[in-house]
Amino acid sequence: MTKTDEITILEKDYLEDLNKIKDTIRTNQAKAMVVVNSAMIMTYYEIGRIINERKVWGSKYIENLANDLKDYGKGYSSRNLRFMSTFAKKFSKDEILQQPATQIPWYTLCEIIIKSKSHEEMLWYIKETHKNGWSRSVVLNQIAMKAYERSLINPTTTGAVNRSNELTNELFKDTYVFDFLDKEKIKTENDLKNQMIDNIIKFLQELGPGFTLAGKEYKLTTPTGKDFYIDLLMYHTKIHAYVVIEVKIGEFNPSDFGQLVFYVNAIDDLEKVDGDNDTIGLLLCKDADKYVAETTLKKNHLSIGISKYKLIEELPEYLERKLNGK
Repeated sequence: MTKTDEITILEKDYLEDLNKIKDTIRTNQAKAMVVVNSAMIMTYYEIGRIINERKVWGSKYIENLANDLKDYGKGYSSRNLRFMSTFAKKFSKDEILQQPATQIPWYTLCEIIIKSKSHEEMLWYIKETHKNGWSRSVVLNQIAMKAYERSLINPTTTGAVNRSNELTNELFKDTYVFDFLDKEKIKTENDLKNQMIDNIIKFLQELGPGFTLAGKEYKLTTPTGKDFYIDLLMYHTKIHAYVVIEVKIGEFNPSDFGQLVFYVNAIDDLEKVDGDNDTIGLLLCKDADKYVAETTLKKNHLSIGISKYKLIEELPEYLERKLNGK
């Protein structure tokens, strides 16, 4: 072995060690941040509890506290002290310890508390924020798009989905809200797909964590030489399965279902490899008659769902109707 070869090997070993050390630092920094954030949240909770023990604050109580605590940093402003009081009123200590609230940034937690209409809604957003790693801006967007209210509506899926694991069940939503769509420019299904791809980050965020795009108008060639084109082919990195998405600009029609079933079976046959789970199908349409959709999916052994996509201005009327059982 020449000296040059030895140097090359040493440089390679050094780079490998450097990358391992960087990964170790990043991992432990992240853990340290969680610990620090958790301690801070519990500190704020205890301060809020102490404040709330005073039945009558008096006009200067909070302001005096803020002034006397200013040496401890900006986190003890009068505004933030009021947030601490509200935080302590909303949750018991046991509830805080049982929820991932201590692992969410404080100001994100404040937004959830302020904007939630019920205790159940607060707990749902806290859980989803922690599970999905939502940033403060994403949380605000999810609240604006009524994510909690939409989660209360059971999606229309085949029986196969109900027998599968929790991840697959969570993949399907009754309704997706694409706030980036320009309805004036949607004349065809291709227009709709183009807008989804042009806004791919927002589109993937609304689909949920784990989705990656495998292709638009994905070409599928059969062993007999026939070509077919799937609207959107996704791969879900958590479920480890392909997800076939077919997009319709109108109301669901049972004839659409046969095409989706063919694509799901074909991807299983032609694309799925060892380590992949069975392919999943999702038909996205503007609307769907409940009876027609459920009857179409009845007794089907594949994991397939029918979901609606809505513009944000259409949500209030839709949710009111669905949540009232209409």
